[in-house]
Amino acid sequence: MAGVIYTVDANCQDCYRCVRVCPVGAIRVEHGQARVEEALCVACGTCVRECPQHAKAIRDDLERARELLRTGASVAVSLAPSFAAAFPGWRAARLPAALRKLGFAKVYETAEGARAVAEASRRLRGAGSICTCCPAVVSYIEKYKPELTPQLLPVASPMVVHGRMIKARLGARTRVVFIGPCAAKKGEALRPENADAVDVVLTFEELSRWLESEAIDLASCPESFFDPCGDVGQARLFPLEGGLLKTAGVEADAGSLDVVHVSGSREIMTLLDTPPSQWPYALAELMFCRGGCVGGPCMPKEQDAFSASRAVAAYAAQAITLPGDTPAVPMDAAFAPTPVASILPEVSEARIREILESTGKAEAANQLNCGACGYPTCRDNAIAVARGMAEPGMCVSYARQRAERRAEIILETSPNGIVIVDENLTVLHMNARFARMFSCDASQAGSPVSRWLDPEGFERLLAGAEGTQEAIRVREGLKYHELIYALPVEGQMVGIFVDVTAATFDARQVDLLKDQSLRGARELLEHQIRFAQEMAHYLGKSTAQTEELVKQLMGIFAEDTPR
Repeated sequence: MAGVIYTVDANCQDCYRCVRVCPVGAIRVEHGQARVEEALCVACGTCVRECPQHAKAIRDDLERARELLRTGASVAVSLAPSFAAAFPGWRAARLPAALRKLGFAKVYETAEGARAVAEASRRLRGAGSICTCCPAVVSYIEKYKPELTPQLLPVASPMVVHGRMIKARLGARTRVVFIGPCAAKKGEALRPENADAVDVVLTFEELSRWLESEAIDLASCPESFFDPCGDVGQARLFPLEGGLLKTAGVEADAGSLDVVHVSGSREIMTLLDTPPSQWPYALAELMFCRGGCVGGPCMPKEQDAFSASRAVAAYAAQAITLPGDTPAVPMDAAFAPTPVASILPEVSEARIREILESTGKAEAANQLNCGACGYPTCRDNAIAVARGMAEPGMCVSYARQRAERRAEIILETSPNGIVIVDENLTVLHMNARFARMFSCDASQAGSPVSRWLDPEGFERLLAGAEGTQEAIRVREGLKYHELIYALPVEGQMVGIFVDVTAATFDARQVDLLKDQSLRGARELLEHQIRFAQEMAHYLGKSTAQTEELVKQLMGIFAEDTPR
């Protein structure tokens, strides 16, 4: 499955979502970047579907398909039956015409190969048989449950069988492009034993982009049939959970004790944990994506599994197959264990303990098992760190504690005095250097900052001033350079004080002193002018009132004087 899924580094944002959702733990985190470890990956595409930043992507083979058409070769399409969910309703009937517009000589349904696979699986089933239609399931068993590899039915997948059918029908020089909802199919096509089947694998997402780039609108395409082929029976239901068994005519209801169909990675992994000696089924149909292929990573993301299943069932109920012959082709397949034990070595208890201690989780009470790192428990995370698959900093509580310690170290070892105050100018914190500069101690936090220094800079910020407030001040023989700035979100202000008692001022500091002095002089002058104006106003008003009073008194006395 090499090279099927990769990371877009620019989009990876340390969220560890892919670590949490990867069913096999195939994500390696280095320097904060989460990358797929190809040797561990089963190419299920879960990380691609779940990544919120679109940092995981499936290898794009669209240009390879275009190149096949440009060579002039006869190129045929094998279209997975889940297309009826990716292009639902009226779109399904118009897709064959759209594919012919792209340049494909023949357009077939993979369901033709699926029916042959279902019949072969029914014939070959025996004690503990596992169907091999899903390449992600096959890869998982080969890598993680190698002891179950002998139970895999030696039958190729519908994609491989159908590719061989097309080339047997049209000639060995015919090129085949498979289109479906699966990332693992891209890796399956690269297996050496499948070299004679499919030349390029595209996803439905790639097909949609291709149609858009060629300005091919399904609404403008006529309804069309697929090219003639053999009877597909119920194989159009293959992408649904239990579709293979239904196609094969095998009863698989709740009362069937020797047959089972399961979809979803967790459910499959739980089932396969059963020891081979206790395997209770004669035939098991396993599909790694929940709900079957309609839950594949390359299905439209806005579509839910229920509507997708209904769309497939509705198409299967009314689709018409143009009759043709089904070529007989080899259907055998071989599988080999490729255990990951050498890639994921055992980790000693001593090493696990060492890592837990280094992250402050030696005690069980400190092992929160919150899962934020992507691993279900702190112990699992420690094992991943020991294997080089994870980093200690992925632990949120450890990263927070480390950041807090780093901030405290910087604060306490700073050569400058630092104080933090709230909106009431009450001291919240002071570092050791501030305490020495202003002859106080940390126990006095909670007192007004004005107890030790001029609060003018803080008051300016409270009054609405913007930016850093600077000043050079002198207090009891201490000459210091003051820088004050606000932390609006926290509702706090920070003061940094540099002792310049023994320093010679540079040009900038001299200019700062000049500006500071001019500002102080200007404020004093404005104050005096306002005072003088107010005094003049009151003096003038008083004089006028006095004049009026004198006039009244003179009038009274004038009336009392004999003429």
